[in-house]
Amino acid sequence: MLDWAGLRGRGEVKAAEGAPSAPAVIKPKARRGIALALGGGAARGWAHIGVLRALDEAGIRVDMIAGTSIGALVGGCYLAGKLDALEEFARNLTRRRMLNFMDFTLRGSGLLGGMRLNARMEDHMKGLRFEDLPKPLVCVAAEIRTGHEVWLSSGSLITAMRASYALPGVFEPVMCNNRMLVDGALVNPVPVSVCRAYEQPVVVAVNLHYDLFSRAAIIRHSSAEAETQLPAEMRLRESKLGVLTVMVEAFNIIQDRITRARLAGDPPDISLQPKLGHIGLSEFHRADELIRIGYETAKAQVADLAKLQELL
Repeated sequence: MLDWAGLRGRGEVKAAEGAPSAPAVIKPKARRGIALALGGGAARGWAHIGVLRALDEAGIRVDMIAGTSIGALVGGCYLAGKLDALEEFARNLTRRRMLNFMDFTLRGSGLLGGMRLNARMEDHMKGLRFEDLPKPLVCVAAEIRTGHEVWLSSGSLITAMRASYALPGVFEPVMCNNRMLVDGALVNPVPVSVCRAYEQPVVVAVNLHYDLFSRAAIIRHSSAEAETQLPAEMRLRESKLGVLTVMVEAFNIIQDRITRARLAGDPPDISLQPKLGHIGLSEFHRADELIRIGYETAKAQVADLAKLQELL
């Protein structure tokens, strides 16, 4: 009599004596994919589209995406099968069309309400939930009242993406289950740590701030006659900085410093670093250039990515 109990757990069952032997069926090992950590960077985030196009073209499988700010928007659209619609939207943006999406308000807690952009997303993604996606997605946000890092991985996809890119002072915070959420770049600009927490074997980061600033430096300086020591053209340029520009640039510095600190403590296996320092955070109308740079950056490292995937 066949001892099933003794064989159970050994992964094999031998045919009883005299019984015809069945051919062994060897199932091919399912190949795992990489996890992507898509960083924040406002307009520069269109480069994520180019990165994803290059990965798809090379057959690099993506098993999970963690996204912060515009990284959450692009990552969510990709997993929802809406990347074509997002790319078309991005490439058709002009300075004038951008103004149509800017619903300025002085009554709320942000200069822009964000509802016009939300309405556009509703056209393509209304009712979509994380549970509908074929692969895990985590959108990173920050709770404005406590400073907690918030990982959104269930419920409404649009609500989570809006919360993740709600730049403080620019977009109004998003209320979600009694938590007031803002841009996740305040706490985790390139969310490699999220992918690690999900026990992903290979994590690829896309850092949009790589060449924005040089290495952090301390400058000893004198405050004496600071105004007159500046060249005339520089004084003119500095005087033209508006409130919105100052807010965004200050946020930029914070995001850069946090990114350096967090990636030093939890580095990815491969980091894709498109050179985007010449493109402003608000230049959404330069999508063609941004997508091209993202594509070329990922294309240059496809061989390394393929080797890592072969090891999975």
